[in-house]
Amino acid sequence: MTPVTPTLPPHMAREALDEVGRPGLEFPWQLVLENTIVGVGYMQDRKFMWANARMAEIFGYLPGEMAGMAVRHLYASVEDYEDVGQLMARAQPDAFVTHERAMACKDGSLIWCRISGRFIHPGEPASPSVWVVQDLSDKKEAENALRRMNQRLELTVERRTTNLRRTNEALKAEIERGRQLQETAVASREKYRTLFRHMPLGVLVIDAEGAISEFNRTLQSYLGAANKARVAELFHDPTRVVQPDGQTLSLFALLAQHRSIRAPHVERFEFAWAAPSGKRREISVIGAPLTSAGQGTVFTFADVTEQARRREREHEQQQALAHAARLSLMGQMASALAHELGQPLNACQSYLSGLRHRMAPELARRPEAEAALHKAMDHLEQAGQIIRNVRGFVTRQPVGFDPVDLVGLIEQTRALLELPVRSSGTRIDVVVEGFEPGRAVVARCNPVEIQQVLVNLLMNAMDAMEAIPRAQRVIGLRLHPGARSMLCVDVSDQGPGVASDMAAQIFEPYVTSKPSGLGMGLMISRTILEAHGGSIKLVRSRSPGAVFRFTLPEWRSHQ
Repeated sequence: MTPVTPTLPPHMAREALDEVGRPGLEFPWQLVLENTIVGVGYMQDRKFMWANARMAEIFGYLPGEMAGMAVRHLYASVEDYEDVGQLMARAQPDAFVTHERAMACKDGSLIWCRISGRFIHPGEPASPSVWVVQDLSDKKEAENALRRMNQRLELTVERRTTNLRRTNEALKAEIERGRQLQETAVASREKYRTLFRHMPLGVLVIDAEGAISEFNRTLQSYLGAANKARVAELFHDPTRVVQPDGQTLSLFALLAQHRSIRAPHVERFEFAWAAPSGKRREISVIGAPLTSAGQGTVFTFADVTEQARRREREHEQQQALAHAARLSLMGQMASALAHELGQPLNACQSYLSGLRHRMAPELARRPEAEAALHKAMDHLEQAGQIIRNVRGFVTRQPVGFDPVDLVGLIEQTRALLELPVRSSGTRIDVVVEGFEPGRAVVARCNPVEIQQVLVNLLMNAMDAMEAIPRAQRVIGLRLHPGARSMLCVDVSDQGPGVASDMAAQIFEPYVTSKPSGLGMGLMISRTILEAHGGSIKLVRSRSPGAVFRFTLPEWRSHQ
């Protein structure tokens, strides 16, 4: 089919000449529209009067073959064709009609498209209309692939942990590939001007020296400019384009780096735009030369802010999935270690019991040796109980709670840590306040697990004070009443404290400030306390160092 090449009536030609300003200076509107990355069509009575090469390529036609063709051939069914007609009839004046649906190609295959159109002269029944078509097939396929990946990911996360939410597999967005330039003589200047101004993508044309030749309304809205004069100001503002390293430059300087394009090549790049309103946009740009003779460059702008945010969310979801896998592996390793360590610990206990029985006379003469043997057996008993608790934790066995003298448990823990406390030159000050004199402070808890929490906090406090003089290494352990029948224990040190950037995530797994630390102690402590109905938090303090406060339910006689 031969392309239709309409010409301007004399009075429109004179008006066009007046707009340019002098004879012979015409703007290549058709050439600009031929170089867009979307299909553009000019229609009347639902027939194509003109379509660019990209429109023909999307539906499998040759350039110019769609001229004069009824748009009915592109709809997959009569219902779709009539539905769009009703949408146009109900459209508000000067408003776009946008829809997404499957469209028919020349060979009968179906592709998903986003179609936007509007009447050039709203309110006139015979008004011509402008239409822009984008091929969404790749996007639909990617969405379907993402949906399937999400389903698999949800199943994996549900099996491995209840602490993580559903994540999505990465969705990689690709900007539509530009097409080679096709140079065609401008036949109807006013028609292409209308198409240019009403495109839903931003378009900027600059001359060989980098000065602005033309831009459309969409680009003006992207830049946040109220008028054309403001566009020129923002174009040269050196604070608007934000580079990945945080440095800024002007849009003029950025585009100057991409002006030396030679046909048939195109260039693609992205940048962040800081609008005057404070809003930040992520912009994707495709640049192409107007002609091979270097008459200037046309840049097509697309707002990809949402796609950038989606990529960032996908990256976070990938990290969450990897985190879930590490937690699952840690649980398996903990169960295996608990199983393997149980037997040698039991053997050690048996040997020590036999040694204590056989050497009873000798130990009676050497009380320091008997005390050391007694402490060794206590440590082995605690280690065995911890291993049993770990096995019970990873196998989800219920934990029993008993009335426990909390003051006695604290003193027992202090005695248990006597050797590392003495070797580090640390002093532990225990303060009990806020209770009636002579009243026992009884907590509802599992004593081995709470002793594990105390050991973790005291060892962390000693590690935090390694760099200060030994005379200043003091750990404060304060027991006092809390709200709603809760008991509070504050553990404070004189170290450098917790950095503000770590405070919000210090109880998360694998978060640690120690070069050789695993980052699991505080997470395990939080898990133990929450299972008891208590809590743990980092308390703000004006004094140096860090203060950790944990709570436990008080034992009531009716329990």
